[in-house]
Amino acid sequence: MTTERWILLVSISLAVMACSPKPLIVSQIADLVDNGMTAYERDDDWELMEKAFPANIKLLETVLANSPDDRQLLTMLSRMYASYSFGFVETRLEEANYLVDSSDSRVKEVALLKDRVNRYYEKGVRYALMALEGSSPGATEAFQKVSSITPYLDKLGKENVAPLFWYGFNLGAWVNRNLDSVRAVSQAHLAQKVMERVLELDPAYNHGGAHLFLLAYFGSRSPMMGGSQEKALVHFQQVKTIAGDNYLLPDLFYGRFCLHQQQDRKGFIDMMQRIVDHPDSENEVSLYNAIAGRRAAAYLAAVDTLFE
Repeated sequence: MTTERWILLVSISLAVMACSPKPLIVSQIADLVDNGMTAYERDDDWELMEKAFPANIKLLETVLANSPDDRQLLTMLSRMYASYSFGFVETRLEEANYLVDSSDSRVKEVALLKDRVNRYYEKGVRYALMALEGSSPGATEAFQKVSSITPYLDKLGKENVAPLFWYGFNLGAWVNRNLDSVRAVSQAHLAQKVMERVLELDPAYNHGGAHLFLLAYFGSRSPMMGGSQEKALVHFQQVKTIAGDNYLLPDLFYGRFCLHQQQDRKGFIDMMQRIVDHPDSENEVSLYNAIAGRRAAAYLAAVDTLFE
């Protein structure tokens, strides 16, 4: 299904469901948006998707207002905020960060984008936490103490994978954007533990997304801060095994975090160029590849800054 057909289907369904009982409306819209994410992921039109995401986020939040405890809606909102922030707002932030322009307008743009990224990831964290509380109460309290994190995670089953993954993704992405904050850095271990539990429950979820997360986690840190190039490489190989060679986000992450950490300039350039030159094709990760291509182009343009 193309994105345009899916958006039309949403509009038609909303009109039809206007005469349905409220619980049925909520359930049908949640199912529709959840199933429709496949259409989003298969679309490589980055700018079209950038415009499409906000409307569907607000649609889900409007529906949630009528059913505030709906676990599926809460999980979908966490996923949508994570996807929108990572794929579009953060991509624009990366591009703005590496532009050779120190004008006041550029500085203000970077500050605005960083604020938006933080707010959206924090919203994603809250929605996922609410979804976890709805099915396995105690998450909020358990995640506040190191000693209670593992016992709580051990109680979760495969039915909790989706909210658990998006909780870890949003939290980890927020941490990585705020490494100058003691409060943020103190949450890094929680994001790591959450993603390691996802791997135990369902390593293939979201195209091996937990492996992708841990690739960046271990690859971007120094050994003193818990980083490990060996572990990052293992996660890189695992996600490629799960998602295939045509999935470009692992290559982007390995180049940006690992090859940069290793100061392998030639390897970095070769990796980014391969991503940029990768032929377009419609598949289940087309949108992710479009995101990777856009970021790779920005990193190539900034190679002298990254390897100065």
